[in-house]
Amino acid sequence: MADFDIIVVGLGAVGGAALLSAARAGAKVAGFDRFAPPHMRGSTHGETRIVRAAIGEGAAYTPFAQRSFALWDQLAAETGERLVTRCGLLVLGGVLPHATHVPAGFLETTIGAARSFG
Repeated sequence: MADFDIIVVGLGAVGGAALLSAARAGAKVAGFDRFAPPHMRGSTHGETRIVRAAIGEGAAYTPFAQRSFALWDQLAAETGERLVTRCGLLVLGGVLPHATHVPAGFLETTIGAARSFG
């Protein structure tokens, strides 16, 4: 039986990144997923996604988003693939009074994070 330092179950965006990071740090790793890649059953499948550096859920998340951009750039340089397209985002409108999924002060927090972190 093989010995591993880390076993990751679920190799979507987060599991795959955790596995890669652990392997780069020298850990003996194994990863398992229910489906063979690539597949369209994961929460991150498809060709479009958005990552915001100014995050309305809280400015504490902004450094994590900024770090993710650096990691995407590193992976792109290693693979020679274009993985991220940076573009602007325009938010129009306000928060609807009955919207229960939007934290109070969401727009103000987003603007504050953008100003604080550039």
